[in-house]
Amino acid sequence: MKRRAWFMVGLGALLALVYAQLPRPQAETFLQNPNGQALLEVYQRIQQDYLEPLSKEKLDKLLEGAISGMVQALEDPFTSYSPPQRSTLRQEDLRGEFFGIGATLSAANPDGTGAKIEGVMKGLPAQRAGLRAGDVILEVDGEDVTKLPLLDIVAKIRGREGTKVTLKVRREGVPAPLVFELVRERVEIISVSTAKVGDVGYVALETFANFKVEDQLKRAIEELKAQGVKKLIFDLRDNGGGLLDQGCAVASAFLKEGPIVYTRTKNLTRVWCEATGRTLWDGPMVVLVNGNSASASEIVAGALQDYGRAKVIGEKTFGKGVGQTPYTLANGGELTLVTFEWLTPKRRSINKEGITPDIVVKDTRFPTPFSLQGAGAPPGAEIAVTLNGKTVKVKADAEGKFSYAEPQRQRPLPEDRGQAVLDLENDAILKRALEELNR
Repeated sequence: MKRRAWFMVGLGALLALVYAQLPRPQAETFLQNPNGQALLEVYQRIQQDYLEPLSKEKLDKLLEGAISGMVQALEDPFTSYSPPQRSTLRQEDLRGEFFGIGATLSAANPDGTGAKIEGVMKGLPAQRAGLRAGDVILEVDGEDVTKLPLLDIVAKIRGREGTKVTLKVRREGVPAPLVFELVRERVEIISVSTAKVGDVGYVALETFANFKVEDQLKRAIEELKAQGVKKLIFDLRDNGGGLLDQGCAVASAFLKEGPIVYTRTKNLTRVWCEATGRTLWDGPMVVLVNGNSASASEIVAGALQDYGRAKVIGEKTFGKGVGQTPYTLANGGELTLVTFEWLTPKRRSINKEGITPDIVVKDTRFPTPFSLQGAGAPPGAEIAVTLNGKTVKVKADAEGKFSYAEPQRQRPLPEDRGQAVLDLENDAILKRALEELNR
């Protein structure tokens, strides 16, 4: 009886907390729902009766799990919850700068864990210390990170300006791990890269996800103008989008007037932004897209297409036509919630539809590598497979299984940040864009 009394006291405290955090109508709806009541009861039961004592950190993890589960139950791929540590990373990325070592990382394992270095930035700590593309990070400040999610490793490597971070890495061909001690420096996120082919300027925009995109684009176009370019290729391939305001600013750089994008909420459809009349480029241009061009990339491509300002060349875009609003939560985490849909100037819906290019061309830069797997061969047998005149040989294992994966073509990395590397021989979309501008 005493235990029941204590449980009711604890539950009463939780109920009071619900009333304190929610407007009264929402609190009453929550508490009248059996599932809402059950959520509070489960937390209280675990806290009071679980066999092992639970630390504050473990209890916090339980509550974060409840938050994540609630968000996942929406089954919306664009609504998410970011715990405090990852929310901090997001804020740094939005600012367009952070303090780190100047290396780009990717997951080392298929499940998104671990980290390996994709490239190092010229003149920054990673490059000066001798870190190389392909190095696999084993430890950060003595902690094994080989099974941590990639973003958690990034958060450990970033830090305060002037502080030290020690990395232990595995390098192919080197028998023992290598240890590097680095001092964190300011790293600016460079989102724009440029090149020039004759009198055609090339500008690639990698993301809209920071506040420096507009300024970097302006500098890039001014530099190309100074070099005498007469036509422009604007490359939005593999650009997954970012900030809606930056998308508006980028589209306005090429449009003299008119609405750029409409937003549709539950109750209202309205013009979100219009061209300012202060264009950066008035000359001939084309826009390049592929299946990874999404969100703000589709807004820009759709607006330029609707007004006939530029032909869109490439593959049909991804079709991410909804926008999210970020909400900072009491624990320092962030809820990113889908709250509106956007429409092109002609009020075309992008969501799940994408932008169909004026000129459809397959992206040939990085074709899917040929691979095969099989079973049933005699153990140790050699299997020869011929495809398009090329023969590869693989050996079956002790169970008669065999597999082969063609080496994937590596993306060329520029010597300097902001410098684009063009591959006219293997890039069918870029080749078609040049033909279109030089007609």
